Amino acid sequence: MPGTMRFQGLFMVAIWILLLCPQGSPTSFGHPLPVPLQENYSPPSGSNTPVVIKDKPSLSAPTKSSQEDVDYYDDYLFTVDPLETSRSPQPPSPHCDYHLCRHLQVPCAELQKASGCMCPGITSPGEAPETPHLQTLHVSEAGISLHWCAPPSPVEQYHVTYQAVGEASASSPALNSTFRLATVSGLLPDKQYLVCVVASNRAGRSPTDDGQREHGPCRLVHTPPRQIPYVYVAAGLAGALVLVVISALVWHFCMRRRKHLLHGSRDNILDVEPGLGGTTNSTFRSEEQL
Repeated sequence: MPGTMRFQGLFMVAIWILLLCPQGSPTSFGHPLPVPLQENYSPPSGSNTPVVIKDKPSLSAPTKSSQEDVDYYDDYLFTVDPLETSRSPQPPSPHCDYHLCRHLQVPCAELQKASGCMCPGITSPGEAPETPHLQTLHVSEAGISLHWCAPPSPVEQYHVTYQAVGEASASSPALNSTFRLATVSGLLPDKQYLVCVVASNRAGRSPTDDGQREHGPCRLVHTPPRQIPYVYVAAGLAGALVLVVISALVWHFCMRRRKHLLHGSRDNILDVEPGLGGTTNSTFRSEEQL
């Protein structure tokens, strides 16, 4: 009986100690972990539970503690975003190798399609071309050679027109847009002409002027008078030289023959008849014998 009372007293003391001790962690009794609070979780009204806000992960790279970590983070830090690469500024396209004054120049539109270069600005295809610019002219008695620069406009064809003062205008055959040189033949010598270069497209033709501007589309020229061909001049000089040579030879032979008659031999002088070669000297033989 006394042992039973002692055991009950110890049991009651143990229960009283458990009731007085603070409640342990749920994990100590094998309960599952509580579900993490959401980022925007708000506690119920009237609760004293503190608000827990989940921190966002830091963007700074963690400390590199091993060679594996170094290799990994090196790859991570130097990864290039394709979108960032596409947004980087690109160098400007180069200008096309196109010159307005170059003969047989390939159109700039074809150069741009081939290499993606930049062409100079031009006027609208729906407008007539601006005037070409005459650069140099070479004039002969029967023709003219011209060199011009293209206008900053779409051009399909060029024409060279020429008109003598007081006569009707004439035009050369059509030249394609790559031409910058042309020759006009069949002109008359010692005559004044107004020569113009005209550009054309579907919208119309470029205007002309009176030929007074320095680099305009037209120019007043004067063909030189007819000249004696160099062949005729050379033939005349050669004939004159031949006549001089023949005259010198004839004069030389005549002078030689005259000297031969005047300075003959001794026998000819002694036997010559009186009146033709002079009188004979009667004392010449006697002096010779002495």
